[in-house]
Amino acid sequence: MEKINYLLPEESAEMTLNQVKSLRQIEGRLRKLFSLKNYQEVMPPSFEYTQLYTALESNGKTFNQEKMFQFIKHEGQSITLRYDFTLPLVRLYSQIKDSTSARYSYFGKIFRKEKRHKGRSTENYQIGIELFGESADKSELEILSLALQVIEQLGLNKTVFEIGSAKFFQRLCQLADGSTELLTELLLKKDLSGLNAFIEKNNFSKELRGLLKEIFITNELSRLENLVTNTKDDVLISSFDQLKEFSEKLSMIKPIIIDLGMVPKMDYYTDLMFKAYSSAANQPILSGGRYDQLLSNFQEEAFAIGFCCHMDTILKALERQELEEDND
Repeated sequence: MEKINYLLPEESAEMTLNQVKSLRQIEGRLRKLFSLKNYQEVMPPSFEYTQLYTALESNGKTFNQEKMFQFIKHEGQSITLRYDFTLPLVRLYSQIKDSTSARYSYFGKIFRKEKRHKGRSTENYQIGIELFGESADKSELEILSLALQVIEQLGLNKTVFEIGSAKFFQRLCQLADGSTELLTELLLKKDLSGLNAFIEKNNFSKELRGLLKEIFITNELSRLENLVTNTKDDVLISSFDQLKEFSEKLSMIKPIIIDLGMVPKMDYYTDLMFKAYSSAANQPILSGGRYDQLLSNFQEEAFAIGFCCHMDTILKALERQELEEDND
């Protein structure tokens, strides 16, 4: 009789008993918080038609089809295991919209193929919210404030919250004049030496060179403002002014870091972006942003914004934090 292999596939993720306990505790706290803020919990299907992802264009790009788990129905149609929560909720909002705005929360897994050597799992647990149809200023402040409240409920001690702008990033790429891919890579890696070499090889204005040289190393608000203002670029200035306003309004809740080198994780982000980090994790514990353009694919014109908590990262960070506290 052939011996059964009880090992899990390398890409799979199985939570420990302590992780499950922590997850359920966090879920309970966040469900209560979301309910108080009038966010309705939804449960999208595990499968969607593949076309939901592949047919939608955002900023000229499509979703990474190579990372999708695709299956063929008996009728011959292609369906995909849930790749993310945002698109299914955009579809839901467009189909059942019975008011000008809607607030949704969700709890569940997404599935994306990942290369084994990167040590990433193909299944990831997320908790998040999406807000549709409110005015831009109201929705952004509401979501940012709620994101900060969520961070306080996670149980992590040392966290930072950063905000950026997809418009600012896109304008930098335009000014890079054909070097978008290289600039994006340098910003993603926060490669200061590589960025300095990139600046020297290009004939940028003195003001743009000054901004790029300090984009990673300057967090002082007044210094950033001077660097951006000196460029005399309307898009850069207006984008920065918006980030500055958010930082000033929310600083009483938690200090906010403006990251002018933030790169959109998802192609569909159109304006505000934000991320939260923990000293006990090497990946973001929370991320989100504005994605108004997605709704136009469903013949809807409305503001849309949301965020998700990356629970696998959070649970590992909690364990690492507990271990560090025990060793102190």
